[in-house]
Amino acid sequence: MAERNLLHVLVLLTAWFLLLFLEIQPTAAAPAAPVTRRSIRCVPHERDALLAFRAGLTDPDGYLSSWRGEDCCRWKAVRCSNRTGRVVQLRLRSLEDVNSSIGFRGGRRSSPLLELKSLRTLDLRFNNFDGASVPEFVGGLRSLRYLYISNSKFGGWVPPQLGNLSKLLCLDLNTVNGDADIYSADLAWLSRLTALKYLDLSKVNLSKATDWAHVVNRLPSLVTLNLRFCELQNVIPSPVHVNLTSLQHLDLGGNHFSSSLGAKNLLWDLPRLLDLDMGMCGLQGSIPEQVGNMTSITRLDLSDNNLTGTIPTTFKNLHNLEELSLYGNNINGPVAVLLERLPTENRLQELLLFENSLSGNLPNQLGHLRNLTRLDLSNNGLSGNVPTGISELTKLTDLLLGFNNLEGTITEMHFAKTASLSNLQLCDNSLSMVFQQSWVPPFKLVVADFRSCNLGPKFPEWLRSQNSIYALAISNTSIAGPIPHWFWITFSRAGHLDLSRNKISGRLSPEMFGKMEAGTMDFSGNFLVGSIPKLSPKLEYLDLSLNNLSGPLPSDFTAPMLSALILFRNSLSGRIPYTFCHMKEIEFIDLSGNLLEGPFPNCREQSNTGNLTKQLKVLNLNGNNLFGEFPVFLQNCPELFLLDLANNQFYGNLPIWIADKLPSLAFLSLRSNLFFGGIPLQLASLKDLQYLDIAHNNISGTVPESFVEFIAMTRSPADNDSLSDYNTYGESFDEVDVVLPYADTLSVVTKGQQLGFTTEIMYMVNLDLSCNSLTGQLPSEIGKLAALKSLNLSWNHLSGIIPGSIGRLHALESLDLSHNELSGEIPTTLSEITSLSHLNLSYNSLRGKIPSGNQLQALDDQASIYIGNPSLCGPPLSRNCSETDFTPAAPEGHKERGDTISFFLAMGCGYIMGLWAIFCLFLFKQNWRAVCFAFSDHLYDRVYVQVALGWVFLTRRKL
Repeated sequence: MAERNLLHVLVLLTAWFLLLFLEIQPTAAAPAAPVTRRSIRCVPHERDALLAFRAGLTDPDGYLSSWRGEDCCRWKAVRCSNRTGRVVQLRLRSLEDVNSSIGFRGGRRSSPLLELKSLRTLDLRFNNFDGASVPEFVGGLRSLRYLYISNSKFGGWVPPQLGNLSKLLCLDLNTVNGDADIYSADLAWLSRLTALKYLDLSKVNLSKATDWAHVVNRLPSLVTLNLRFCELQNVIPSPVHVNLTSLQHLDLGGNHFSSSLGAKNLLWDLPRLLDLDMGMCGLQGSIPEQVGNMTSITRLDLSDNNLTGTIPTTFKNLHNLEELSLYGNNINGPVAVLLERLPTENRLQELLLFENSLSGNLPNQLGHLRNLTRLDLSNNGLSGNVPTGISELTKLTDLLLGFNNLEGTITEMHFAKTASLSNLQLCDNSLSMVFQQSWVPPFKLVVADFRSCNLGPKFPEWLRSQNSIYALAISNTSIAGPIPHWFWITFSRAGHLDLSRNKISGRLSPEMFGKMEAGTMDFSGNFLVGSIPKLSPKLEYLDLSLNNLSGPLPSDFTAPMLSALILFRNSLSGRIPYTFCHMKEIEFIDLSGNLLEGPFPNCREQSNTGNLTKQLKVLNLNGNNLFGEFPVFLQNCPELFLLDLANNQFYGNLPIWIADKLPSLAFLSLRSNLFFGGIPLQLASLKDLQYLDIAHNNISGTVPESFVEFIAMTRSPADNDSLSDYNTYGESFDEVDVVLPYADTLSVVTKGQQLGFTTEIMYMVNLDLSCNSLTGQLPSEIGKLAALKSLNLSWNHLSGIIPGSIGRLHALESLDLSHNELSGEIPTTLSEITSLSHLNLSYNSLRGKIPSGNQLQALDDQASIYIGNPSLCGPPLSRNCSETDFTPAAPEGHKERGDTISFFLAMGCGYIMGLWAIFCLFLFKQNWRAVCFAFSDHLYDRVYVQVALGWVFLTRRKL
């Protein structure tokens, strides 16, 4: 009987647990599948509530188009209880474009969703609510267990009504991937969610929630806490009694603590903490010994802070540590000491210490960390040899030792047991890689970066087996000779190939070059010859500059995905093919320093479906034989940043549409062409233009007074937010960033010489109008261009005075006003330009005393600065300025006019008076007339005789 009763009880318990199981306990990962049991249908008033809720939403993509019919349990994104038919889960998470997902229409203080009394999961992630605040009615859904409203472009404040959700287990308000601003000034409402296990408020502005640590401490069930990028300001105090005994995952990265961790900290009293992320928090000082209290920690991230010193000895207590990230700090001292203080249990899998100040030799004991999979010690001050003990790291997949002072030889012994290695970066060290010719590595690399190591002189034969490589960087490795044929086969599927700055000769393979799958190829700075083969359709970046390539470009020269084409300083000839116009993704074109001729193709006429002009940012055609009018197709280049047409044969007027159609233009060089006409006044409206060079043309007219309004020339380039990184092109390969420098060289004439600038062009603020036919006066307010570094107006016909405002050009390094018709005195304000290192005022009509003081006394060859101005006096010239010679300068507006009138009046009066005096003397003194005429006859006879004798003498010498 007892057995039957026991069996009966077991049956009842089994049935009860089965009912609980069928009730559906929703989780974040629960699939949104329709109910299959036909006997359960949704509650009618809940169906009506859902329809009313849908009516208040915008749904441009028809995400909720399935919401029709009687049974709402079959609708998309709706889950019902298998027992009661009530809606328990509403998953409106968008998996499509966030800009096309659902949003609210009207007010949100109340909602039909309040009729869903059994709703346990509400998921609104990845939608577009267009900056609307989180709806207050959500706080009335008292049965909610899981609330996901992250990355849905909510804005405004977080409603405190969320504190009414006392049964809530998970709250996700993360907006890291959104662009709306959401904030909470007071987190008191959070303390009422005592059942909460998962809380993510990442990127919610909590800068005013100063008591956040104490509020969070009232959540005893909390397991995961994410407060990343919340603008938290104060350090984490340790409450009197710590309730967070269940906390395992804590992410406080990206906040602004700007203080030391300190000995008294909440972090040291979290016994179950497994994961701590405090990267980018502005932490200072050394790591305290109390870090050893976190004995359960498996992942510790203190990266990108200002931590100093080395790690404390208590690190040995972190027996479960698997991942340690201390990169981007100022951790210093011998690397051997740091490694010695790590736990001895050998559970460490990732050790990321790059971008610190570690020094010393790598110890051979490094091989004892046998579970290590990732080791990154790059960008430190390590020296000495790489120990062969590194080969004991049999599980190692990533080894990064680049940008140190390591030296010595790398041999097969270093990699004898590293069969798992896939990412090897040894760049920028003094290492020589010497392997036997027959050596076959045990690994298959995906990323190989050996830049500035020594791999040559022969092409490394061991690379032949590395057919899994995706990124290969072997620039500046002393490799010489032709590229072997196997290279094109082995690396035909690679994504990035960098062989630049070597001594590679020969030709590019005409059969294989166009079949390569690489997105980026850099073969610059070698001795390659021959023509450029057909391009691969997958090519995105190509740099063949600084070689000896010749011949015309292929007639089908194009690549639909190409964004950067760098071919400068070769010997390419012929015309630019029209297929250039088919490169719709192109952003950078540099064909400078070649022998190209003819006009640039008019892409505006060649393509109706789009052309290269849409995204073009840099066009450099300097130093060719191109001709034609200013390229009309550039009117379609709104993003053009740098335009260099210098040293060609372009002609015609400068178009007035430049300012309107090229609003992003910052660098414009048109020097040494055949342009004529006046300077368009509209150029001054280019707010980003900081470099303008139209020297050596036939430009006439005056210097526009509006030129003093160039905004970019009035402020430092460092303050110009519009200057993007136009000189780099980057890609990421499996967490490895590969940045290719766009080495465009802008030829600049400054300080009396021609210079070439690459990345420095971002800081050049120049105005060069020299060697033209400009007339008129200098703009009186030229001093407004306070950021100018070089001003060259030489070899024109400018007149008038040098404005005194020129002394306000405090950043000026080079000033050339020579070979003009400037007059008046040199303004004394010129001595206020303390940065001036080159000055040329020669061959003008300047007068008066040369100003002295400050930088003017330190200039080289000072006498040549003022040559050709005969009315100047004072040091460094030999002519002294007496007090009688020196006349104070008249006001700038009247000085030149007054001097000119006085001069001509005096000259006229003197001429008339002198002529009348001589006439009167000869009229009344007869004997004077006789003596004068006799002297004239005698002088004539002597001159005649001398000329005749000289002629006879020359005639005899010829005979």
